Amino acid sequence: MIKPLLCLALITTLCMACQQQSEEPREAFTLAFQGEDRKYLLYQPEGLAEGAPLVYVLHGYGDSAAGIRDFTQMDKVANQHQFAVCYPEATMGPDSLRSWNVGYSNYERDDIGFMQFLNNHLQKQYDFSTENLFCTGMSNGGDMTIQMALLAPHVFKAIAPDVGCLMNWLHDSTRVDYIPSALFINGTADSITFWAGEADYPAIGPNGYKSTRTMIDIFTSKNQCRTLAIDTLADTFLADSSYVVLESYTNCRENTQIQFYQLVGGGHDWPGAFGNMDFNASEVIWKFFAQYVD
Repeated sequence: MIKPLLCLALITTLCMACQQQSEEPREAFTLAFQGEDRKYLLYQPEGLAEGAPLVYVLHGYGDSAAGIRDFTQMDKVANQHQFAVCYPEATMGPDSLRSWNVGYSNYERDDIGFMQFLNNHLQKQYDFSTENLFCTGMSNGGDMTIQMALLAPHVFKAIAPDVGCLMNWLHDSTRVDYIPSALFINGTADSITFWAGEADYPAIGPNGYKSTRTMIDIFTSKNQCRTLAIDTLADTFLADSSYVVLESYTNCRENTQIQFYQLVGGGHDWPGAFGNMDFNASEVIWKFFAQYVD
């Protein structure tokens, strides 16, 4: 199973970087769901107004809520723009690594149900907006974000998967006509989420994922996007050996749009934290979400 195994080297690097914890406050909680105590972190900037937006940030394979919180620095973006951030945590799989059930691990976990249960819980406990809900995630968390958009499209107003993929089983088994507005970030030289996709995970049967280009084409077709603008961002950090081409798809059905940040020469990156440094993914993701805040 290529994708989870290759994630291990990245997770080791990220965990070393995350040892220097942010000084900003964090709140850790557990929530009983289907006989298990599920963990999550919740961050609310001081003086957060009633009805504030809520952004979910989903960690990758083998990582944790604390890990993705530290390297994305989404709390700092939340402080600047006044929204709450929830970092849910996946459960341990048979390989003793945390992962979301997206078709290649942790098959017995109902993570779609957990995310919906968690969201309902937070809406009852706090005065967050019931409409301005958004989701982003990296790698396995990006896969989970895409899965939420297809299997529970009513939950989030917009999504932003980073280095995520569209699993074959998910594409073949869902019949939704469109997805919420989405921002995608993928690297052409990614050695974990392959740009060309993967036809099969031999250990578990024909359960690979689409190529990145096919994934974008599928979603722009579903949303009936009619206008495409292409822009090459300034290559401000030559040392990262990559540059960014932004594809913006607009005039889509139900006022949706799709943005695709193509990291040419880039890998399994969270831009601005590691890998490509030509833009800050956390800030760009919020800017994208902010367009849909009522």
